Amino acid sequence: MRERQAIHRPHVLIVSDDPGLVGFLGEGLIYAGFWTSVIASAFQALEVFRLRSFDLILLDAALGGMGAPELLRRLRGQSDRATRTPRTDIPLFLIAGSPREAADIASEADGADGVLAAPLELEDLAPQLLATVQAWRARHPDRLWADAAALAGVEPTSGKPT
Repeated sequence: MRERQAIHRPHVLIVSDDPGLVGFLGEGLIYAGFWTSVIASAFQALEVFRLRSFDLILLDAALGGMGAPELLRRLRGQSDRATRTPRTDIPLFLIAGSPREAADIASEADGADGVLAAPLELEDLAPQLLATVQAWRARHPDRLWADAAALAGVEPTSGKPT
């Protein structure tokens, strides 16, 4: 695992339509040792998961359109409105605008690995996210890192060659 960590950076998908949050996380996590991709729409996020995978998802709880709770259910295969097949099982955190909002959305966070509340501090957030990715990788040693899977032409949901 240490050898992989030296070579691979976790690829984080940030799903938010908030420019401030996107700028803070998108740039800050790069400096903390992650790759980042940003999507501003729940529908775009669903489509992207048909094409590739990531190592971690940060989902803005205040996401417009379909909204974060429904996107979370669809990613985890728990929605009544879409297929019951999970699109991904990678770690996913909801990001709330405040501790009070975090408490309010906790009931909608079924399937999430946690709820993070603003204000976020990169010095605290980055080690927490890295520990989460490392724990997930330890439970799934046969799964490729997201970027390695994309380069190898592996299907994002099954891990089989395309």
